[in-house]
Amino acid sequence: LAKALYNSICDQFECACFLFNVRKISDQEEGLVHLQKMLLSELLGEEKIKVRSVEKGITMIKERLRERKVLIVLDDVDKTEQLKALAGECDWFSQETRIVITTRDKYLLTAHEIEKIYEMKLLSDPESLLLFCWNAFKMRRPKANYEDLSNQAIHYAQ
Repeated sequence: LAKALYNSICDQFECACFLFNVRKISDQEEGLVHLQKMLLSELLGEEKIKVRSVEKGITMIKERLRERKVLIVLDDVDKTEQLKALAGECDWFSQETRIVITTRDKYLLTAHEIEKIYEMKLLSDPESLLLFCWNAFKMRRPKANYEDLSNQAIHYAQ
């Protein structure tokens, strides 16, 4: 859903960046610095951005993006440190900037004083099965002999 939103509105901004798997990448060594480099590089259109620390990255984001109308999507955020390093405060960006954050932790958003929160509804069982089958089998239905296992998987994952 976040990627579909991004694709449908990104052309309304000076520049846009979709950072996938923030949780996973930030857990790696120098992960937050890497994410800051990716963000700055994508938004500024510069290949070799040098960020030496999270604090330097914060300063660069504030200074270089403050006057721009940007769209940022942070996918799968799970820690406040990630938000502080990538989208710290409202005064970092112009009022025309939009930041979309996907997370499983609603408290994370309220703690960061996010104003507008959209809570996703669970898919129905038929919708879940269809989504699972397209990703697992590249078809609408489970392969023969995989029906029960597929249903167990969607119920487990909700």
